[in-house]
Amino acid sequence: MPETFRDLVRLALWLLPASRWKNALLRRVGHRIHPTAQARASLVWRVAAFEMGPGSSFGSANVVKNMREIRLGRDALLGRWNLISSHPLFVRHLPGGGALTLGDHAKVTSRHQLDCSGSVTLGAFASIAGHQSRVMSHSVDLERDAQAAFPVVIGERSFVGTRVLILGGAVLPPRSVLGAGSVLTRARGVPEAGLWAGVPAKRRGEVSGAWFDRRETSTHDLWIPQTGEIVRTR
Repeated sequence: MPETFRDLVRLALWLLPASRWKNALLRRVGHRIHPTAQARASLVWRVAAFEMGPGSSFGSANVVKNMREIRLGRDALLGRWNLISSHPLFVRHLPGGGALTLGDHAKVTSRHQLDCSGSVTLGAFASIAGHQSRVMSHSVDLERDAQAAFPVVIGERSFVGTRVLILGGAVLPPRSVLGAGSVLTRARGVPEAGLWAGVPAKRRGEVSGAWFDRRETSTHDLWIPQTGEIVRTR
């Protein structure tokens, strides 16, 4: 099957509503979609390999283009209205470039923009939460006058707040928090776990809480500050 024709077939299949039939058809064109995964209607163009593990969910109205691979682990969730892309030159020339990996139970909510030219990895139970955060993994190397891309890593059980900017080479350590509105720059050495916040983000202290030991992908219960009550919604 010619590559352009295969791309068009895949594009049409991704626009179908979620169903086991859709999963089976996507497997026929080379993707690895578990029968229990939920692959909702989104615009997916020129993604060479797409893998969805058991119970994983890919939301509606996402725009995904020019990717080497996307992998969603068991019960991982990629929400709605996200823009996920990489520059075709990095897909072609950079080993490991153009990849997005969500570990088991990892989560990206909605309305985020992820440039995966240098690759983006979320560890198990990690979350890019809130809205309108951006990952920009490639930029101009001013010294060399050349484009360069570096991997971005969000450690397991870490939490990324709303409207942050994460640059190429950034590492958020496991069991850490990146505060809302922060800018996380390229890591120097091995960063220490904790609360990272500011522009540029610096370590501000320790973090702890039941969230870091949860067993489900999403948090559903409600805390009512006025009464101190936790309302169980499931």
